[in-house]
Amino acid sequence: MVGGAKNIILFNCDSDTRGSLTEFLDREPEAYQLFTADTDEDVFKILSGEEIFLIAVFTEESHRFPHPLLKKIIADHPQLKIILILPADNERIRSAIPPHTGLHIIENPCKPSSVIHLIRELSSHKQSLGFTGTLKIVRLDDLIQMCCLSGATITILVTNRNQRGEIFIQEGEIIHAQSGNISGEEAFYAIMTWHNGGFETRDGIPPDKVPTINANYQYLLLEAARLSDESGRKSDSEDEEPLPKTDKLRVLMVEDSTIMAKIMSTMLLVTGDIEIAGIAHNGQEALDMMEILQFDVILLDVNMPVMNGRITIKHIMIKSPCPIVIMSNVGSRAPETVLSLLDLGAVDFISKPVRGGDFLLQQQKIVERIRRSATARISSFQRFRPSKHCKSQIPLQNGGSLPAKQLVIISSGGNGHAALYHLLTGMPTCSEAAFVSLHSIPVTFLPAMSAHLSQLCHHPVAPVANDTPLQGGHFYLDSQRRSLLLQSSDDIVKIQSLQGQHNFEYGPGYFDLFLFSAADVFQDQLLVILLSGAETSNLEGLRYAREKGGTIIVQERSSCMMPDCLTPVIEEDISEEELEPEALANRVAIWTKGYYQI
Repeated sequence: MVGGAKNIILFNCDSDTRGSLTEFLDREPEAYQLFTADTDEDVFKILSGEEIFLIAVFTEESHRFPHPLLKKIIADHPQLKIILILPADNERIRSAIPPHTGLHIIENPCKPSSVIHLIRELSSHKQSLGFTGTLKIVRLDDLIQMCCLSGATITILVTNRNQRGEIFIQEGEIIHAQSGNISGEEAFYAIMTWHNGGFETRDGIPPDKVPTINANYQYLLLEAARLSDESGRKSDSEDEEPLPKTDKLRVLMVEDSTIMAKIMSTMLLVTGDIEIAGIAHNGQEALDMMEILQFDVILLDVNMPVMNGRITIKHIMIKSPCPIVIMSNVGSRAPETVLSLLDLGAVDFISKPVRGGDFLLQQQKIVERIRRSATARISSFQRFRPSKHCKSQIPLQNGGSLPAKQLVIISSGGNGHAALYHLLTGMPTCSEAAFVSLHSIPVTFLPAMSAHLSQLCHHPVAPVANDTPLQGGHFYLDSQRRSLLLQSSDDIVKIQSLQGQHNFEYGPGYFDLFLFSAADVFQDQLLVILLSGAETSNLEGLRYAREKGGTIIVQERSSCMMPDCLTPVIEEDISEEELEPEALANRVAIWTKGYYQI
């Protein structure tokens, strides 16, 4: 190992190219260390043991895209720089490559000097040191909350006329403040009562700073806000002229925590195309605001005083149905509560931001889901009411313990629950077909949802576990936030998980990867059902499934709360049928050759 060298992985690189790159890099003033990898396992073994600066992936026309290795690297190592060397005819491949700020593409035929030039350019980029640029729409207290929530270590310099102060944050906690001759909490409160000043940030804090503040940042910000109110001084936002009305997405937020409401508001406002229509502290306030405010979507907390989320959503769906996104901390009782609210008509669920996570990534995923949920057609919502008799109560033939010979994949999201329930409760079990259902829920919700579905349909329902053998007549549940593959050996098909859990959202292309492997194993014995809000990736996996003889069925769009994802599948003639939720079970039963008359 070269001391202080930047480590580079060369994946699928031939010996001649590697020799040329080594020769070129040896001439560079900066030291580099090259590692060679020929398999995915080699890459991840190196990544687990070395600090890698960059990976160069040499692809061929025969490689399948979305590339499993590329997807996993982007998901698990988002800060890693990637150079992707593509074959000359790469239009199909390019369309399947997900956007990623650290990804750089070079086309063949390429010279080693081209790769060296890009490596040199990437090496010359200075590492980002904290915040950069000018934040005109972010107040000082909002900036502090973002820094604390993300677990940052940073120094904030604040100025106001001839006054100057410093706030020191270490791993998400405010440890010291200094302004003139005062320090500690007194200095922090003094700085926070200044108005119309400016601030800048510096990465890290001086090593000689001794902590003088022990209170947590939530208490400090609340106390600072109280002191500011008592001072009677106007805030920066009150001095500014009101913004003109725009066509921005308007969010009504229902959240009893002042701190969390400010954090969420900051996340949404910095996008530039979202504005807060109002903030209610409980369900009753939200119902009152709904009568006077114009908004596009409601962001609803679960646990609140006066009127909680469950009672609130019932009132909303009766009086004035609209898109609702549930937000909650993922606690021990959260899954059951959130699932019940989705059954009542909520479009989607998001986890509240957590301290120590990637703040910008959390913001991106939360904003994406709110934007998408705002497009939901609430008029299409139908609450599922189970009938007294359902075909799924028919006992399994052969005990349902034989290896699966058929596979049904169900993709659901954006309140596709009702259609899923119709499918499960209306369909007799079949000893030859296994069912894998993927949902846009956190992985931690899977046990609760499995228990919920088991009570409804009486199928054996269980979350997917790594190396799970697919058995006929069994129903397997997983989140779209994990990447799955199927592997066949000795007539037994097992599910393999490529990665662990992710707190926020699935990675692009995961559904495609799963479909590729499923189509290879089951071919014409594969049925894919796409429900409201389904994950469809870039359609490559669905096309491949059709090429292998698989069948694609979609929920009838007029019955979907979120039909937009299904439209491309139908317009490009990938699906074979478009069916109402009540007709899906009968169609699947016929396909599995397990149709029974009751």
